[in-house]
Amino acid sequence: MTFTDSESKKTENEADGSAETTPFFSSEFTSTDNGHVEKSKGLSWVVTGLFLSGELAGAGVIALPLAVRNLGVYFGLMFLLVCAAMCIYTSMALGRSFLILQKHWPVYRHHCRDPYAQLGYRSYGTWMKRLVEITLNFGSLPATVILIVISANNLGDLIHHFAGYDLDYCYSAIIITLLVSPMSLLKSPQDFWWALVIGMVCTMAAVTLAIFGISNDLTVCQDTFTTPSFQYTSAFASLGNVVLSYGGHAAFPTVQNDMKSPHKFTYSAAFAFSLITCLYFPISLAGNLAYNENLSSTVIRNIQMEWVQNAVNILITIHCCLTVVLIINPVMQTVEELLHAPHKFGIHRIVIRFSMMALLLFIAETFPEFGPLMALAGGVFTSTTSFVFPAMFYLKLNVLDKKLNEKKTKKLMESAIEEKPSESVQIVVDEYKVGLMESLRRTQIIHLIPILCVIVVGLFVMVMATAFAVMDIATVSFQVPCYLRWIDGIGKVNNFTKESPTVCCGQYSNISLGTCTPLHPLNQYERINTE
Repeated sequence: MTFTDSESKKTENEADGSAETTPFFSSEFTSTDNGHVEKSKGLSWVVTGLFLSGELAGAGVIALPLAVRNLGVYFGLMFLLVCAAMCIYTSMALGRSFLILQKHWPVYRHHCRDPYAQLGYRSYGTWMKRLVEITLNFGSLPATVILIVISANNLGDLIHHFAGYDLDYCYSAIIITLLVSPMSLLKSPQDFWWALVIGMVCTMAAVTLAIFGISNDLTVCQDTFTTPSFQYTSAFASLGNVVLSYGGHAAFPTVQNDMKSPHKFTYSAAFAFSLITCLYFPISLAGNLAYNENLSSTVIRNIQMEWVQNAVNILITIHCCLTVVLIINPVMQTVEELLHAPHKFGIHRIVIRFSMMALLLFIAETFPEFGPLMALAGGVFTSTTSFVFPAMFYLKLNVLDKKLNEKKTKKLMESAIEEKPSESVQIVVDEYKVGLMESLRRTQIIHLIPILCVIVVGLFVMVMATAFAVMDIATVSFQVPCYLRWIDGIGKVNNFTKESPTVCCGQYSNISLGTCTPLHPLNQYERINTE
């Protein structure tokens, strides 16, 4: 059944609290028999699943083996699976929450610049919308800068290998930003879905090659697997690294809004998280078995086969560049909304988005060693947007949906008794509110238990990972920002952000297929005496 506009379209991206009635449908939508909305065009659920996989996987996987080791390997692998299960549930809850918004506030069936923040507004009010906006805007920036820094370092490594030239990180970061900036002008994920599919293909190929290289190193390195002693600082800080590898929920409503069948988003989310877990688990396990105590902060540097290492670097760099666009896109749309920029392409979009890219470059040039902040980004940003917020949204919106359905059913029965047409039944949605206690009371136990568990675990990870990440950062000496290197006597070393090339492996850190640098500079006799 096809519907036409019955009311003037009023933008509700600003939390003005205006009332909205339903039904309200646009001519570009159709309604299925079970009440779901279908769009005339958009992303399929399979493409969306690949899209999400491309956004989720990539940069996090290279640091995951060491994070798992810092958590004690066995517990780290178990926590990896727990995070996957929690993310599947919260992504489904987030998708259902956005469907509730589209069902009762039809304005969200059109392009929406800040759908994640609108979930907070419709569930808890203006204060939650502001909190979500602050978390998204300040959290997405470091997450995006991490990708730029990784890409810049990889670019320097590749140029050093193929051209024999040491390209300074400060310049490689500029090159990466210039390459990515034109793609940032695309309006929404629907306009660059192909780029993220390419990114996913690159990630899968990179992880497959990495697993191949690591598996080969099992016989080359011949190390003896051991579990490290538990250290609170590195362990709790690594919680943020593991969580960050699964982070991406902030962009999910934006992607769901571009789907042809938004109600199939749950399939896409389950498919995406299952797929990346199949990538994360084997590389984390194999990396620890092959390299043991020699694990570097990026497992790529541990791979002894040079061509595999270079191929993985290229593929990961391509993925990171493409993922930058998706992660920063919701932030750019939020800024455009705050500045009342028109939706159509024009000078406003160019100025705003290029300015945002310049800000990212400034941060990347300020923190050339951005790795220590990965745990902080995971603790603050990912724990809230991927665990706490989705569970909180669904807790209220699910009960609100039940309440509105009950009211609509009651009015339909009254109209039938009065012999009025059902099309005349309208509900002023904003008149109905749901309190926290009512939400807890009316939520089914099968949903209430996982919701509360996710919130508790998410808050625990947020507090512990953030606290220990700050402690870890306090002990790290950051390199001099690029724009201060002109000061005499500061930052004179070229390529100051580049680590050693291939890291040696083996029980005594002295084995490699080529040249290498030991991660732990102990000779054979010193290593024996420490055992």
